[in-house]
Amino acid sequence: MKSTSTATDNVAIKAAANAWWLKLDSDEVSTEERIEFAHWLDADPQHRQAFDAICALWNELDAIKHRIAMPEIIAPKTPLFHRLWAVPTLAMCCLALWLFSPLPMLLRADFHTGYDEMRDIRLSDGSVAHLNSNSALAVRIDGNQRQLTLLQGEAWFEVSPDATRPFQVHAEHGTVTALGTAFNIRLRNSQAEVSVTQHSVAIDVEQAEGHTQHAVVGEGRQLVYSKPTGLGSVKTIDSRTVTAWQRGKLVFQDQPLGEVMAELNRYHRGYLLISDDSIAQRRVNGVFRTDQPLAVLGALESSLQLHSTRINDYLIFLHR
Repeated sequence: MKSTSTATDNVAIKAAANAWWLKLDSDEVSTEERIEFAHWLDADPQHRQAFDAICALWNELDAIKHRIAMPEIIAPKTPLFHRLWAVPTLAMCCLALWLFSPLPMLLRADFHTGYDEMRDIRLSDGSVAHLNSNSALAVRIDGNQRQLTLLQGEAWFEVSPDATRPFQVHAEHGTVTALGTAFNIRLRNSQAEVSVTQHSVAIDVEQAEGHTQHAVVGEGRQLVYSKPTGLGSVKTIDSRTVTAWQRGKLVFQDQPLGEVMAELNRYHRGYLLISDDSIAQRRVNGVFRTDQPLAVLGALESSLQLHSTRINDYLIFLHR
């Protein structure tokens, strides 16, 4: 699915999502308004994404109390949603300020993708940025510079050579400069994971008191960095595994279940959660499809001998 929204559209969608959230929280929602809300939610995937983002601000589950009773006529196509806990007026004002500040991620982004949506973006310099699901990218390319910022998610960059304008991607207090043609950046848990699939990149990471760490990472290698910990160690990778998402695949090799669930949430329009922390470190191996997150969840239940509790397909808990 291709996204064609503009920054103006994003502002309007956020405003509508915020208005619906306030209305649903007011405890004065008529049947007609619930029908209208359901139709608005189904009209555009970005409507649901904006509404999800508001819920996520208040810590996913804590922002949900009980279901909104949807009328029978829309039940077959519309999942049951949850009414929100009442929040203080001050908190709501803070939310409104956050939504309409110039800082929110989607307003900063020139390109973004929703859940289970991938996008190939041909830039004006001939380079191509491949955006994974639930990702956002800001781009500034002109006659003097090629500066990009990965705001969220993951992207693979195929860089068109230009010695006069270094191709640089800013992510998590660091800068990745292309010294060749292709590399992948993935943001997770306030860290940036840089994987080089062709040639090499230079990485500069901001440190406390203005210090900067520098490293060069070659083809078939990966480095993880963050501002608190600086540059991690370089390790060897399988480039096809790193870029498997472009082929619609998820590859897990001895990864903790907690990380696997976090990855699945990038492709599921809802929340897949672990309700028992003791199972979060169980190891997972396998190759799965990105367009079938619920099937992956079923496979995890079977292989790890776990169970799930489903409020609906939107909210699912995995437990012993």
